[in-house]
Amino acid sequence: MNALIIGGITYALNDGNIRTKYGRGDDGKRTARLVLGEERDELTIVVTDSASETLARLEAAVAELRAEAERQERLANLPEVAGW
Repeated sequence: MNALIIGGITYALNDGNIRTKYGRGDDGKRTARLVLGEERDELTIVVTDSASETLARLEAAVAELRAEAERQERLANLPEVAGW
């Protein structure tokens, strides 16, 4: 039986470590993983069987998140407007 996640997962990355990990699974098959966090707080996303288009969509989503974070940083540096 395969494990299932029901309801999703929320993971606060904050400034955590991000890395890739390659190796072989228990069946000897090569694996590729995206690893977020460290040790006991680690979240691993297996991308072994993901098509390059799927990884491109992941890359685009991360670029969108980065653009929003940069926008929020610029807004945070603006002076406050009186009267609100």
